Amino acid sequence: MKRISAVVIKAFWTMVVLVAFIFNGAAQETKTLLWEISGNGLEKSSYLFGTIHLMCEEDFRISEGVKDAIANADQVALEVDLDDQSEIQAFQNGMIDMAGFDYKGSLSEKDYNRLDEIMTANYGQGMATMRIMKPFGVMSGLYGEMMGCGTPKTYEFSFITMAKGQNKEVVGLESAASQVAIFDNIPVEEQMSWISDMLSESGDTKAEWDEMVANYKAQDLSALYRSMSESPEYAKYEKELLDNRNKAWIPKIGELAKSKSTFVAVGAMHLAGDNSVIKLLREAGYTVKPMVN
Repeated sequence: MKRISAVVIKAFWTMVVLVAFIFNGAAQETKTLLWEISGNGLEKSSYLFGTIHLMCEEDFRISEGVKDAIANADQVALEVDLDDQSEIQAFQNGMIDMAGFDYKGSLSEKDYNRLDEIMTANYGQGMATMRIMKPFGVMSGLYGEMMGCGTPKTYEFSFITMAKGQNKEVVGLESAASQVAIFDNIPVEEQMSWISDMLSESGDTKAEWDEMVANYKAQDLSALYRSMSESPEYAKYEKELLDNRNKAWIPKIGELAKSKSTFVAVGAMHLAGDNSVIKLLREAGYTVKPMVN
C-alpha cells in the first residue's frame, strides 16, 4: 500500500502524523508557511502558520518571523488546546479500548514480533499488554523508531511554552475527542495495514518521512502535494482529514481574530488544497498574504 505510512504521519499530530501538507497542484504563490490575516473588519492582523507535528531536533527550527508573529499576537490557537489537561486526558482515554485488538491475528508473525520488541524496548510493555491500545495509538509508538532520532520535538508544545512565557492564552479550534473520532471511523483492518507498512524493513517509510521533512523545511507546499498525491488512501479520507475540519475552523478563526490578534498554528496540510484554510478565509472576505519566514 504505497505511501500509507506517510498518510498516517500527516494525519494526527502527536501520534499519527499525518502531519502533512497538501497543495492543490497549482503553482505555489510564495514558498512560506507563515501568513498574515487582515481585512474583513479586523482591527489588528492575525497570523497563520503551518506546522509539521513531529520533527527531529536537528531539523527543528522556529524562525524569527514566527517569533515576531507570536509576540505581536494576543493569543495562540492550536488545532487542540494542548495546554488544557482535560484535552490531554481525552487523547489518552481515546487511545484505549479495554476490549483489546487482535494484533497477533491481524499482522504477520514477523511484523507482530517486531512490534512486540519495539513496544517492550521503548515502553516496557509488550503487545500482550499493549493490545488495549487502538491502532492509531500503537502507530504513535512507532514514530520514534521510524524517525530514528530519539524524542522528537513539536511546534505545538513549543508555542505553548512561548505563549505562557508571554502571558498569552492558548485556545483550540477543535476538541481532542473530535480528532480521535476520525480514526475511530476508519476500519481497524486498514489501520492494521498501516502498522504493517510502518514496520516494513524496505526503508520506504523512512525515505518518505525524510522527503516530507526536506520539503517542509523548504516550505514547498507544491512538492509536498506531489509526493502525497500518489496515495489513494489519502484521497479516500481527504474529506474527513482536511476538508470538513477546515470548513469548521473558518468561523472559529474569524471569531478569535475579531476578538484578539491571534497566532493560529495548524498542520501545514490544512494550508493547501481546494478547501484550504487560506482559500476559505479569502472566500470569507479576509486578506491572507504570505510573510517572510
